[in-house]
Amino acid sequence: MPDRLRKLGVALSSGGPRGNAHIGVLKALEDAGIPVGAIAGASVGAWVGGCYAAGVPLDELARFWQELGWYGVGKHLLPGPVWRGWTSGKSLLRAIQGFVGEKRIEELEIPFVAVATDLRTGQPFWIERGPLAKAICASSAVPGLVVPVEWEGRLLIDGGMVDPLPVAAVRSLGAEVVLGVDVLVTPQEKDMRRPNVLSVLFQMATIFQKRILELESRLEAPDFLLRPEFGDHPPRYTDIGPAVEVGYRAAEAVLPALKEALEGG
Repeated sequence: MPDRLRKLGVALSSGGPRGNAHIGVLKALEDAGIPVGAIAGASVGAWVGGCYAAGVPLDELARFWQELGWYGVGKHLLPGPVWRGWTSGKSLLRAIQGFVGEKRIEELEIPFVAVATDLRTGQPFWIERGPLAKAICASSAVPGLVVPVEWEGRLLIDGGMVDPLPVAAVRSLGAEVVLGVDVLVTPQEKDMRRPNVLSVLFQMATIFQKRILELESRLEAPDFLLRPEFGDHPPRYTDIGPAVEVGYRAAEAVLPALKEALEGG
């Protein structure tokens, strides 16, 4: 065993309820005794990664999502001024603050970046300092559902729109080995036989995000890429256990190679 392991960075993608697989991945790393040295997340990846970087136990985070369910998601998203977004995000902010309090990103035990999208420029914006709860809100402000978050003169929305798997962001934190976790749904997995307005919008966003991810991977690929397989049963907010298990098993499969890389092999 070497005196020093190389620094592991974890990049957690956007992906809605599939993001609960991120909890399983982090749990597998914990159980294997592999320390996480840096985290970057977009959208739900920022939720999970930010809470973990702040010291929130994974079991507690999983329990929150399980108890929240679709009713809770709706409660945090409705109602609101429909001409701007369905919700101001204040309820969402309070929910996150229940976990992380008033912690600031620069004070976290694990270095962390929340990735958002600058609505005016269309460019990724890395949130590296400031209130953690607000940063998570900005990174997960789904256009049309949540009002854009004001941040230092910018208007920020969901980071998954332009940087769904923030590999470059986690490398900027000094990560020497990067584990990327991609839980985005692939377009063909969606049932479009009877599309409605929302399903078409989400399908368009999915196609856009996957295309961005394909292009980015050619420029900034992670050293290890996990794409947990969910099979024919898409994850639900009402039952997150299967998604957590899928993430755990996916991480288990790469642990031997990951350990070797961290040891300098």
